[in-house]
Amino acid sequence: MDAENSSNEEFPGKQSRELIDQLLAKVKAKNAPLPVITMCIQPGSGGHMIAAEVAHRLGVELYDKNMLVSMANAVDAESQALDAIEKQRPSGIQDFISSLLNKNYVYTGDYLQYLKDTVEIIGKINNGIIVGRGANFILPSKGRFSVRTMAPLDIRVKNVAFRFGVSLDEAKKRVKNREQKRKSFVKEAFHKDITDPEHYDLIINTARMGLEAAVDAIIGAALGGQTEGVFEKDNSFILRNRK
Repeated sequence: MDAENSSNEEFPGKQSRELIDQLLAKVKAKNAPLPVITMCIQPGSGGHMIAAEVAHRLGVELYDKNMLVSMANAVDAESQALDAIEKQRPSGIQDFISSLLNKNYVYTGDYLQYLKDTVEIIGKINNGIIVGRGANFILPSKGRFSVRTMAPLDIRVKNVAFRFGVSLDEAKKRVKNREQKRKSFVKEAFHKDITDPEHYDLIINTARMGLEAAVDAIIGAALGGQTEGVFEKDNSFILRNRK
C-alpha cells in the first residue's frame, strides 16, 4: 500500500476522532456527566472488546465480571456463587436442590435483587460502561445510553472458533447455548425480549464495522446526545428543534 492510499484510509478515522474530541470538550465545558452506557452483546459479536475500548477512550470504569465482586462484597456472599448463577440460570426447582447441596448457594431471586441494587448504584454515582446483565432494563432511559452489538450467526461462530481454538460445530453450540441463556434470563427477570430493537438506542453490526469504527460510533452518539441534552429527559424526538 502506498503512502497516498494509507493517508486516504486514515483520514475518515482522524476526522471522527477530532469530532469526538470536540464533543467531549463541550460535555466537559457544560460540566455534564456522561450517560451510563449499557452494552448488550450477542455472543461472538466482539462486544466485550468494544466495551473495553470505549471505557478506555472515555476514561471511565468498565463493569463486567468485576461487578460480581462488588455484589458479593455488598451482601457478604461468594463471587463464585453469583458467577454460577449467571452461567447456569437455574430454574426454581434447581434453585431449591442446589441450596440443599451447597450452604453458600445464593438463590436466583436474591441474585436478581443484588444485581438491581448494584446496577442502580452504578447508575447514580458513576458514568461507566456496564456489560450485559440486563442493565438497560434496570436503569431508566434518563441518563442511560443503551447499545447492542450483533452480527450474523455465521460470523459470530467464526469469531468464537478463532478466539477459543475450537471447531466450527463446537463454536456454534457455544454461541447458541449462551444466546439462549441470555434470552431466557432477560425474559424471566425483566419480562422483555432481548432481541427487540426498541430496547436499544444504538445497534452495532460488527460484521459491517471494525473495532475503531464501532467505538467511534458509540462514543460519538453518546456524547452527541449529551451535548443536545437528550439524556436529561426520559424521552426525546428527532424533530424537536425543527422550525
